Amino acid sequence: MDSLKCGRCNALRETTDNFCRRCGHQLTVNLPAVREETMPVPAVKGLPPSVIGSVAVLAVGTGLEWLARRMAGNAARAAGRALVSTERAPPPAPRQVQPPDVTIDEVVYVRKVQVRR
Repeated sequence: MDSLKCGRCNALRETTDNFCRRCGHQLTVNLPAVREETMPVPAVKGLPPSVIGSVAVLAVGTGLEWLARRMAGNAARAAGRALVSTERAPPPAPRQVQPPDVTIDEVVYVRKVQVRR
């Protein structure tokens, strides 16, 4: 096998290099083409028709179940939205006035933690 060279600057390279060490060009690997006649052909001739029919029924049933779940989910979401939009919010409770001699102090502590990886 000939020594491998960069396609841009013709610098020598190794088989494990992804980029040229001199110019930084991305190196590609040329694989041989696979002929169709050497590809394996699945053997379907040996399957009885009952197995093929069973697989077809299973596929159709799975598709119908997925469709039913999707439609039921959409209907449930639509019903939930309809309930939320028709419900009215309860009237706000009257505010209670605090006596002027009561003071409220609030202290908030914030801690920032940075995690470096």
